[in-house]
Amino acid sequence: MSKPDEEDRQCIASGLRSLRLAASLSTSQLANRLGWSQPKVSKTELGQTRVKPSDVEAWALATGADSKLREELVALAERAADKFTEWRRELAPGRKRLQQDIQRMEEASSEIRVFGMEVVPGLAQTRPYVEAMFRLGRPAVSVEEFDGIVDARLARQTTLDDQSKRFALLMSETAVRRQLISASAMRDQIERLIELSRHSNISLGVIPFDGNEKVHQYHGFAVLGDPEVDEESIVLAETLTRAINIRSPHEIKEYIEHFEQLRSAALEGEALREFLRDLITA
Repeated sequence: MSKPDEEDRQCIASGLRSLRLAASLSTSQLANRLGWSQPKVSKTELGQTRVKPSDVEAWALATGADSKLREELVALAERAADKFTEWRRELAPGRKRLQQDIQRMEEASSEIRVFGMEVVPGLAQTRPYVEAMFRLGRPAVSVEEFDGIVDARLARQTTLDDQSKRFALLMSETAVRRQLISASAMRDQIERLIELSRHSNISLGVIPFDGNEKVHQYHGFAVLGDPEVDEESIVLAETLTRAINIRSPHEIKEYIEHFEQLRSAALEGEALREFLRDLITA
């Protein structure tokens, strides 16, 4: 079964091989420049392995490629990576695999930013809230898959204990007022948010209704990593029918800038906790 990134991968391989030959470098010489093994260089230029956009850029720099060609090859690698990720998700058995994939990406990121437009961000959800999300979600989750998917979503929250990481979790006021679960369960969810807001490595914020005048909320998204710090970073967003992955450093920076604009309109710290406590007692 051919994979959707096959054509792009072969184009990248051919382009990289041409760069090596133009630089009059053997595969061993290039491997030394890159700090790779010689087999990795050979497999890469034969299209036998998937190459990360950062590796394509390193190869282009090591062989003296001009900036335009380097940018074209990196963009092609980003497109191929997006195609392959979507293909894997379509084949994955249910959505448990998706949660596990996201957890691996979160564990590899130094900083995680999440904006929930109408829902509490997944990393902050209680079990009843997670269960409600998957019951209401589309496509419907089968009974056989349900508990496994819920457990996988909740397992991602263990990364919050990693003090080397920084988390910024934002949501709209709609997210904390929307009654997806019972009133008592929603009180527990809000208490969970208050608890998380006290963690030293977590910045938690709610954009109040009057904050909507300051910023435009397009859709929910997560930014895992930072192009200026992490080797790999990605933006994750979901529509009704597909998951969207964005790997372009330029676009990721735009999302980070938008996130910071949203954050500027949010309640944080003690002001946030007071706001949330008022919701509980109202």
